[in-house]
Amino acid sequence: MPKRIPQHLKAYHLLLVRTGGYTFLRSNLLKLGASILIILGLFYLIDGYIINIDDAMAWVTKILSPAGLMGLFFLSEVSFGVITPELLIVWADETLKPNWMLALLATLSYTAGIVSYFIGQFWSTRKIVRERILERNATSMDQLRRFGGLLIILAALTPLPYPIVCQLSGMNKYPFKYFVWITLVRFLRFGLYGALLFSAF
Repeated sequence: MPKRIPQHLKAYHLLLVRTGGYTFLRSNLLKLGASILIILGLFYLIDGYIINIDDAMAWVTKILSPAGLMGLFFLSEVSFGVITPELLIVWADETLKPNWMLALLATLSYTAGIVSYFIGQFWSTRKIVRERILERNATSMDQLRRFGGLLIILAALTPLPYPIVCQLSGMNKYPFKYFVWITLVRFLRFGLYGALLFSAF
């Protein structure tokens, strides 16, 4: 088994060289760095000049219970990702145990990604979805087939729509045994932003 791992990595390296995977990865890693800087800048700008984020989150938590807020976040992560994880990281930092809350939110997001994968599998059986999404988004589906794990990793780490990429993975029949491991990178996003933005660790 140990001998097969280097062979597998070498074969994957050659595949990325031939298909332009490294170019794809390099350009999107730059986007990842830029997105982190932009989000950091926006949070500090908003918090300093537009609205006090702590006060805003306190107002939201008065309206919704912690369970309600996490439930709403889970629904967002399953559907279209309209609630950005960074907002919940702000809230997690204000709880009694920020590290545990951050870990719980990351677990919810990861679980939602798996649910989204199976939703994608279900939608792929619908004729209207095959005709209006799979065929019309052939370029995106081709990227997912060619780069698979790289696209999932980028969606997990960057502002790319993570739930939609997970659904596309299911639609495109990306191997679940790889998907379930690759999406663990989602935890890294929560840890990274938690450490950079709010010193949660």
